[in-house]
Amino acid sequence: MINKLRKKIFWIIQISLSIIILGIIVIYSTSSYKNTITSATMFMDRIEIKDDIKVEKPNDFKESKANFNPFLANIEGVYKLQIKDNEIVRESEEVTADVRKYAIEISNKNSEEGYIENYIYKVRKTGNNAKEITLMENEEAIKSLKTTVISTIVVGIIGIIIISIIAKKISKTIVKPVEETFEKQKQFISDASHELKTPLAVIEANTEVLQNKIGENKWLTYIQKESQSMNKLVNDLLQLAKMENTKNINYQKFDLSKEVQMSVAVFESLIYEKQIKLETNIDEGIYFTGEKEDIKHIISIILDNAIKHTEKNNKIIVDVKKEKSDIKIEIKNQGEPIPPEEQEKIFERFYRVDKSRNRNEKRYGLGLSIAKEIVEKYNGTIKASSKDGFTSFVVKC
Repeated sequence: MINKLRKKIFWIIQISLSIIILGIIVIYSTSSYKNTITSATMFMDRIEIKDDIKVEKPNDFKESKANFNPFLANIEGVYKLQIKDNEIVRESEEVTADVRKYAIEISNKNSEEGYIENYIYKVRKTGNNAKEITLMENEEAIKSLKTTVISTIVVGIIGIIIISIIAKKISKTIVKPVEETFEKQKQFISDASHELKTPLAVIEANTEVLQNKIGENKWLTYIQKESQSMNKLVNDLLQLAKMENTKNINYQKFDLSKEVQMSVAVFESLIYEKQIKLETNIDEGIYFTGEKEDIKHIISIILDNAIKHTEKNNKIIVDVKKEKSDIKIEIKNQGEPIPPEEQEKIFERFYRVDKSRNRNEKRYGLGLSIAKEIVEKYNGTIKASSKDGFTSFVVKC
């Protein structure tokens, strides 16, 4: 529980600040790119326009429809080409093969400005679906832009790593008072539960002696029922305290299919007594690595819950099967549905859907929370749902 809270705080800080850093990186990189390209294209716009330099043009390209501007002449490192239908129809002086190739590539793009290799370009649409492309060689500016972007990304990554270290320390600091309080609470529950077991055992023993001496008595019956109920609550509290203090699992590979079958068999007499129909679909040969008692405990809690909420002549179904890398245990019972808004809350400690009914049955809302703690110990999940007259509890681990 504390670890989950610590991780949650860590990820909130980490994600929030990382998003801010990534935003700064994107804004700064975009701004640098825009400034570099804009400066170059503004320079292109200010270049003095010279007379046309005539080159051979296709026969079907009509000059009257082309809406030409005069082309550049003798400006070193600046080239202008006009492209129509993926072919160069006009170009300025000293255009190299590489420039022609880049111009063709640019004509097939949708961007109006940018850079390609060591050239910054600007595109202007002219008549007859032609494009006028100006390229300016500026290796230094492009190299500087790339260096700026890479440096920004590196600084951003370093920043995220530093944030990760800080977030870890902050999450520990924030959680520490809660952890101390929680540890004291756990210790109190454990100590109180142990202290209560002795007087409860004495009460139960004395009521049995009195019952043997005076026979059946309704007052003694009330005392016995209440002490048994109290004893169950104490055992549940001890179980929770034990699980929270357990750091290591005694891993052992065992046949889960057989353990589930045996756990279900324990409840068969009670199921028969309540005249409930039982159906089991347990695949054989499913093995699990963990503690046998944990699996028994999960089945017992969910099956006991199902029996309590299943009326006479209704059905309980137990399914166990392998799904890819997961083991799926599903216990369904025919009965009143759990409202959708309650389906997650029922796994909280001391939470009861029908409070008056559970109080009469001496149910304290700890069983399902214990089942959830056990399942999460193995990084599994447990969920409840109600559909088509059945309430289903699904465990995956």
